[in-house]
Amino acid sequence: MINKENITRFTEVVDGLILTSENDTKLAETIRWIDLQSQKNGISFYEMAYIIVDNQLIKKRAQQWLMSKKR
Repeated sequence: MINKENITRFTEVVDGLILTSENDTKLAETIRWIDLQSQKNGISFYEMAYIIVDNQLIKKRAQQWLMSKKR
């Protein structure tokens, strides 16, 4: 469930990644890509980051479900 506390925590995590990217060129490149995508879509950087994370979680859960059906 999305609430103010979860949004604040997500924002803090993203901010931490941004700070960490100063010492990680691959992470910095990813941050720039997310920023570009957010601008193209007319949404905030945080919204774009959330969409990307959410899509990855959906894919992971779908793969786990598929693997559980193969057993």
